[in-house]
Amino acid sequence: MTLLPCSIVYLQGSNGCGKTSLLRMIAGIQNPTKGKILYRSLECEEIKKPYCNYIGHNIGLKSEITILEYLKFWSKIYDSIELLEPAIYYFKLHHLLHEKCYKLSAGNQKKIALAKLMACQTDLWLLDEIEANLDQENKELLYNLITSKANNGGIIILTSHASPLINTAQVFLSSATPYTSIGPEYQTIKSSLGKAW
Repeated sequence: MTLLPCSIVYLQGSNGCGKTSLLRMIAGIQNPTKGKILYRSLECEEIKKPYCNYIGHNIGLKSEITILEYLKFWSKIYDSIELLEPAIYYFKLHHLLHEKCYKLSAGNQKKIALAKLMACQTDLWLLDEIEANLDQENKELLYNLITSKANNGGIIILTSHASPLINTAQVFLSSATPYTSIGPEYQTIKSSLGKAW
């Protein structure tokens, strides 16, 4: 599977078909059992970190720090501290900044993860079931953010059980059979469970 800049891709399929594993392999968290994953012609382990922004099922909030401390920490790691304030403003987080992460509801935890996404500059976003625990208002903010990222050259790969609400997205269905594109090209992507693309 080759993805070009300005791509939005939804991976869909039943539980256990490998959607999360694929995202984790692309993020460099999990090694492929076969094949290679290249980003800008380099294997993931050769790329200077961080090269992507991955949000999985476990958001990774540190319970005893404040939201502001959490977002500042990550924006410094990604060398994009200038994006912190716009991210806080976009997701309307000013009233929560001094709260400890453990006090947040599941919906607010997801908003913090989305603010981190915006505050940490990378061209590649990997989003696993990102729409879970979001109300409609925050889903709209997310969709606008994803569309803007793609329009500015980003690559966004999402897993979801829901039908995509972003019209320009390409959809790949997964089961025990290879990924199949239901986008404009109607092509089959050569792959199989346990392999990387």
